[in-house]
Amino acid sequence: MSATEQLDQLVAALDDAVQGAGGDAIDDLIAAPPRTTTVVSLKNHDTVRRFREELSDGLIRADTANRLLALVGTIINHLTGGGAAPS
Repeated sequence: MSATEQLDQLVAALDDAVQGAGGDAIDDLIAAPPRTTTVVSLKNHDTVRRFREELSDGLIRADTANRLLALVGTIINHLTGGGAAPS
């Protein structure tokens, strides 16, 4: 078999694979139902309420809570395009 015949065979095999593969990831996203996002306030969420109670009751060290809250604040500020987290 010559090199050009091998090339033709390879191109034909690739073409068959592409035809059998269907769409790509973008086609899948376009065909999928639209995404929805629900935004909820955490102000009165049960987890935040329990965290606040345990912090007030001394079950969580204040310095640990301050470091955690500073880290979360930094992440939120960077994700929302804000500046540095308040200290």
